Amino acid sequence: MSVVTSAVDFHIHPVIVEEALLGDRQLEKKIRNIYHIGTAVQPLDALTKMLKTAGISKAVLLSIATPEVVMPPNESIKNIVEKSGGMFVGFAGLNPIKGDEAINELEKAHSEGFKGVKLYPPLQNFKPNDKKLYVFYERAQQLNMPLLFHTGVSWIREVELAYCHPLEIEDLVVAFPNLKVILAHMGFPWVWEAAMMAVKYENVYLDLSGVFTGTPKEHIFHVFTRILTPSFVSRFLADKIVFGSDWPRMEPFKMAEAVRSLPLEKTVLDKIMRKNALKILNIEEE
Repeated sequence: MSVVTSAVDFHIHPVIVEEALLGDRQLEKKIRNIYHIGTAVQPLDALTKMLKTAGISKAVLLSIATPEVVMPPNESIKNIVEKSGGMFVGFAGLNPIKGDEAINELEKAHSEGFKGVKLYPPLQNFKPNDKKLYVFYERAQQLNMPLLFHTGVSWIREVELAYCHPLEIEDLVVAFPNLKVILAHMGFPWVWEAAMMAVKYENVYLDLSGVFTGTPKEHIFHVFTRILTPSFVSRFLADKIVFGSDWPRMEPFKMAEAVRSLPLEKTVLDKIMRKNALKILNIEEE
């Protein structure tokens, strides 16, 4: 197993973190109804220790803005990030279908230090390639705010998978070549489609978070050695994949261990586990 000194987790949902929920039991109930998770609420310190145990020195906290609720509130993420000493980075939950209001929220998020935006098209009731949303994408490009799109299968029962196909993103990445777009979960099960998007378009990246075929190690090995191949990843995707756990659905340690166990050279693993994320986030090497 190759050793990588530190890692960046690009996919953390702080939906069961006390400091993110702020004691709002109604919010917690709505989150559980949407996510269908039973994990107990825990303090931020527990997450921090979990990440450090996994060799993760920095993590991206994601919010999702559904039509009914923002999970968790952007203000909560902002406060956590500001007090974290650089360990946490925030991606705001915004809904582009809100028009001018969404643009204003995007500009506010940028001014408050958010590094990007998390979008979940089927949960937010929009198609990624809807031309009405292009003004939002254009402003995100101007502000250098990367967009992390949910792609691939979803455990949320209400989500329509047709909205989650990686190719739904193609029109906008062509229209906005300087807008960084990250396809979450490598588009699983449409891994090849997502991979070729990343190969073809300079502004497209993949996050490997989530587990859909057994244990973390089984899933990661299935994606990287059976669907794709280590040689293909090393040759074409070494600069395009970022590590992510999808906590609280997956344990960061198990995900990190699975990726670090892949038959890839240390230089490639270091890019996947750390360097690519820092480049996307425009954060200098520590």
